[in-house]
Amino acid sequence: MSRAVPVPASLRPDTPIAVKYADDTWHAIATPNDWGRCVLDALGDRTGAVIEDVALRHLAWFVPPGGGDDWPTPAPLRLTRYRARDGLLVPQLNGYRGVNRWLRTPGEAGLFTDPDTLRSAMEHMVGPLDQAAELDSVVVCHFCAAPTRDARLIDNWESSNTGALHRRYACRPCLSATGGDRIHLLNQQEGPQ
Repeated sequence: MSRAVPVPASLRPDTPIAVKYADDTWHAIATPNDWGRCVLDALGDRTGAVIEDVALRHLAWFVPPGGGDDWPTPAPLRLTRYRARDGLLVPQLNGYRGVNRWLRTPGEAGLFTDPDTLRSAMEHMVGPLDQAAELDSVVVCHFCAAPTRDARLIDNWESSNTGALHRRYACRPCLSATGGDRIHLLNQQEGPQ
């Protein structure tokens, strides 16, 4: 039988979604949602609760207060730390489906992801955090879904709903697999023949 994990009052919105402020009961670390999804997959069942912010396009993992405070946050990785008094948009646990949503709710595994395990999964995907400042940004290949620093922009558009700019990238191996031009594949639709 599963038991409910207590969620700190400072993390429980009274409305479907609200800005909640990190305090002495929880902190969070966010990654861009493109390579963050690779981290989530790498963590598997070792992850605690995770929120996706669709507007900011990031995933936020909850860590114990002080967890990850000593990590570098190199600009190319676009990491964000939520520490005391930093606001994070949090949906109610019943699954608000708007701008934010829980990808993993606090379950038997608990609210927190172990910071060392989280960093290890991140570094598995994007390399050592302490070396990332000297490197290019990490993007995810549209075709093979691998995080890469060696990619070419193949498509961009602005969302008519939110005005957000979206970009698609292709890694060099995927580009070279078709003679260097896979852009034409973006407009192909599969359907009955």
